[in-house]
Amino acid sequence: MKIAIVRLSSLGDIILGMASLQFIRRYLPDCSITWVADKRFADILDHQPDINQLIKLDLKGLKKQHSLQGLMQEYRDLASAGPFDAVIDLHGMIKSAITAKILGGKRYGFDRRVIKEPLSALLYRQTYAIPLDLPAACRYTALVAHSLGFPFQPDDLGAIRPFLFAQDADRAATDRYFLPNRRNIIFVPGTSAGYKNYPPDRFARLATMLGENILICYGNEAERQTASVIAGQAANVQILPRLTLNQLKAAVARADLAIGGDTGPTHIAWACGIPSITLFGATPVCLRPTKKNRVIATATPVNLRRHDSNDNSIRHIPEEDIVSLARELLQ
Repeated sequence: MKIAIVRLSSLGDIILGMASLQFIRRYLPDCSITWVADKRFADILDHQPDINQLIKLDLKGLKKQHSLQGLMQEYRDLASAGPFDAVIDLHGMIKSAITAKILGGKRYGFDRRVIKEPLSALLYRQTYAIPLDLPAACRYTALVAHSLGFPFQPDDLGAIRPFLFAQDADRAATDRYFLPNRRNIIFVPGTSAGYKNYPPDRFARLATMLGENILICYGNEAERQTASVIAGQAANVQILPRLTLNQLKAAVARADLAIGGDTGPTHIAWACGIPSITLFGATPVCLRPTKKNRVIATATPVNLRRHDSNDNSIRHIPEEDIVSLARELLQ
C-alpha cells in the first residue's frame, strides 16, 4: 500500500503529525510512506526510518522568485511520485489540498468545520470531523487512523517511542556546550508569536534558581537578542550557535530537560523522549503529556479556532511552579 502524508508546515505541527508514523507501521508494516513538507521545515523528517520517501517543496522560495519554470518542476516531481492508495492531508489549507490532489489517489482530510480554510475540504474524497478540543498530536493521528482504518485512542500517544533522529556530525556541532558534571537544560524562549513567549527576565530568574548548565537555542535574530538578554542576567547560561534542524534535534536529544513555550524545539524534546516542560497560555495544549513530558497551562479559556493575541497569561506563570516541576523531572 502506498501512502502519502501532506503536512507542509510549521515545524511544531510536522513533529506532532509524525507521531502517527509508528502507528501506521504497527498496523500496516509493509506499506510505503511518502511525506511532503515545505523545504524550510522538511529536514526535521531526515533520518526517519518509517519514511520511504521525503519530498521537500520550495513553494515559498519559488513564489518570491516568480519562477513559473520552478513551479512546474515541483508539479512534475509531485505527480511522478504517485499515484497513491491514500493521500492524507494533515494541514487543511488550500495549498496542501492542491498538493494532495496532484499526488494522485484517494484523498482524506479534516471536515470543513474544523479547518482554517474550509474550501480545501472540497478537494478531499473523504473527510472526518475530528474534535477540535483534542490535542493536535491526537487529532493528526486520529485522522490518519480513520483514513487507513486502524484503531486509535488518544491515550495511545502516552506510550510512543522516540521518533526524531540525527547523525554523529550533527551532535558534534554542540559538543563543547554540554558539561559532564552538570545537568544540561535547554531553554526555548522564542516562538512564532509574542503571546506564546515567556518573558526573558523570568527565564533568567529560572536559570538562576535551577543552577544548572542552561543552554539557549534560537532560530532568528530577534530570538538571539532575547537569548542575549537572558544570558546577561544569569551567569550559568550559554547561547548555542545558530543550528540546523538536524543539529537542533541532536542537541535536544542529549539534554536532561527542555523548557519553553508552544513551539517546535520544545516539541522536539517530546518527540525524542527527553523530559520537557511546555508552557501554554493563549494556545491549547497540543501534545499528549507523559510522565516525562509535562505541561503548565494557564487558566485562561482558549479560543480553539483563533488564538487571542491579547492573551498574555503565559507571562504570569510563577517561576517557582516551573522549578518545582523541573526538579521532579530531573530526579
